[in-house]
Amino acid sequence: MSDAAGELPSAGPRRARRGYGWFLASSCSWFTSHGVNQVMLPWLVVGELRASPEWTGTVQMLATLPYLLLLLVGGAVADRREARSVLGALHALAMAPPLFLALAIAHGSLSIPVVAAAAMSMAVLGAFAHPARDSLLSQVAGGDVMRAVTGNTIAQFGSQGVGMALAGAARWAGSPPVLALQALCVALGALAAPRLPPRTAASAARRAAAPGDIAAGLRFVLKSDLRAVLILVFGIGLTFNGSYYVLLPLLVRDVYGGDVSDVSLLLAVFPLGTIGGSLILLARGGIRRKGRSLVASLAAAALCLIVAGCGLPFAAVVATTFAWGLAGSVFLNTSRTLFQERAPDAWRARVLSMNQLGFTAAGPIGALASGFAAAHLGPETALAVSGLGMLALVTAVTLATGVARME
Repeated sequence: MSDAAGELPSAGPRRARRGYGWFLASSCSWFTSHGVNQVMLPWLVVGELRASPEWTGTVQMLATLPYLLLLLVGGAVADRREARSVLGALHALAMAPPLFLALAIAHGSLSIPVVAAAAMSMAVLGAFAHPARDSLLSQVAGGDVMRAVTGNTIAQFGSQGVGMALAGAARWAGSPPVLALQALCVALGALAAPRLPPRTAASAARRAAAPGDIAAGLRFVLKSDLRAVLILVFGIGLTFNGSYYVLLPLLVRDVYGGDVSDVSLLLAVFPLGTIGGSLILLARGGIRRKGRSLVASLAAAALCLIVAGCGLPFAAVVATTFAWGLAGSVFLNTSRTLFQERAPDAWRARVLSMNQLGFTAAGPIGALASGFAAAHLGPETALAVSGLGMLALVTAVTLATGVARME
């Protein structure tokens, strides 16, 4: 994976290629830890604590709330400070939440507040890490932004898949060793961060002269054609995030009677599908009609949720989730590329943080709604309702805006 991705910026100078390699190393470190987190946090709630669907949704809401509150601040910080220094500090601090959880389990003091506190702490760090990392991508892209974005997507979701596989080992090794390994994975990124390229003098001058308020990125997006993309990405946070983080773990426990290894498997096939789809995009040289591909892939993903809620055998749900990941590769790469290509350098991190904010802004509402919908309708029906809601939003935005004509 890394060899293929490392060749992406070949059109740029050797320094850009070297910077892109360290960029991927930092990204892999963070998202391997994130992959462990994606499995262990819901499993600690639904498996070890045997919490209700309402509490499952509430914890996931709390885990996404810091993104909503702090992403714009994180973008402003990334525009003003050296991104590699910010990332180095955040990787070091990110060791604390999984170690805190491991100690709580070892001492028999695990509880809903303890899991929620660790989840929120990791999200606070992520709200500053994502804009800092994204602001560096165009600098190491080597002249082909979409190929660099796609390569990073492959690295990101490949690392998440590895992290999820590591989390599945908790079935045999127990949760504390897996959480300690998560802390080690994210710590390795602190070694890669100092080797990332510094901000160029011209870029630093433009950013220093730009307005310093945190809302500059929001104003830019709302005045541009990116606002339609932002609405769709917001819909992803509202419908897809809760489906993935809340409904799928509940589906495994309450419908199929599975354990942490089954949760790990079901959550891991989504990034596997995303990797496969991204490799296809890489091989075909990207996508020219990005807007049309974005809305088509979101509609396909919504249909996957509807199908997954139809009472299929577990193996078929796994296959449907993989198909969801294939569609995800298109909407993730196209939305990121559209933002990267249109973001002005003066407030690049703040504009890029809006894309991440779109994914997470509705996350707390979507997670809470998913938990209560699962309690009253069951996880399968709740999945189908989420899919229908996303399909309706895609149809409305496509008819009302020019998003399908964006390139």
